[in-house]
Amino acid sequence: MSPVGGIGINVAIHDAVAAGNILARGLRAGPVPEALLAEVQKRREWPMRMTQGLQVVVQNLVIRNVLQMQKKPHAPFLVKLFKWFPALRRIPGRIIGMGFRPEHVRPPEAV
Repeated sequence: MSPVGGIGINVAIHDAVAAGNILARGLRAGPVPEALLAEVQKRREWPMRMTQGLQVVVQNLVIRNVLQMQKKPHAPFLVKLFKWFPALRRIPGRIIGMGFRPEHVRPPEAV
């Protein structure tokens, strides 16, 4: 996980909540079958891939230019879109804050 966006802890919390929701019933019964562990992985793999892909894009389009400073940094087209259409500014905040698949703690009786 890249530190870009500072979203590693968010992803870790989502992973933990998903694992708790999926594994709770199995843990009450004893050892957890591998099938439940695979279910956790299946649920969290897509959002993780999307998050890492987004981090790579930000790294390549924004941060790399600033770090290399071979030319005057310029705003990528996507950033210009945010300037032209302010409603779009909510999208990165939502993705960084809530992730691609937000997880919510389910009460034990719902699990």
